[in-house]
Amino acid sequence: MVEENLYRIVEVSVKRGTDRRDVGIMTVRQALALPDVPSLEYTDPDRKTRSGGPFITRAQLQAYACR
Repeated sequence: MVEENLYRIVEVSVKRGTDRRDVGIMTVRQALALPDVPSLEYTDPDRKTRSGGPFITRAQLQAYACR
């Protein structure tokens, strides 16, 4: 994993149907330490704006941390 990428900020949300609830704002490292729950979504750490998406999956977040 690339150390610099682990400290980028993401917003974590849980999605249930059409409803989305914010979990919190945290670093990529903290987000990857959360349990592997399929309904969790993460904002793209490369985007300048965190609020409102687009959202990525845990696998995409792990790939980001490794590049």
